Amino acid sequence: MNNDVSQYLSLLKSFLAGELSAEEFQGTYLDMFKRENRQFEQTLFSALDTLFGDLDSFVPDPALRAELESQNPGFYLDETTLRRRVSDTYERLAAFA
Repeated sequence: MNNDVSQYLSLLKSFLAGELSAEEFQGTYLDMFKRENRQFEQTLFSALDTLFGDLDSFVPDPALRAELESQNPGFYLDETTLRRRVSDTYERLAAFA
C-alpha cells in the first residue's frame, strides 16, 4: 500500500496559495485522480475521493450554478465553498505525509 500523497498536497497547496485558478485546479485534480493506480489506505482514499466529488460539483459560473441549484439544491459548489473543502482536505492529507 502506497500512501505517498506529496503530489496531491503540492497541488492542493498551489491552489490554496492562488497559484492555480479554480478551473485549472479542477481539471488537474480530476485528471490526476482518474489516472491514479495506487492502492491507498481507506481513510486516505476517502479524503481523495470526497474531494473528487466536490470538484465534480464545482460550477464556477454563478448563473449556471443558480440554474442547476433550482433542480438539485445544495449540490453545486461555488469557489468559496470549494476553497474551504480543499483546505479541509489538505489538513486531512497532511496527517499522512
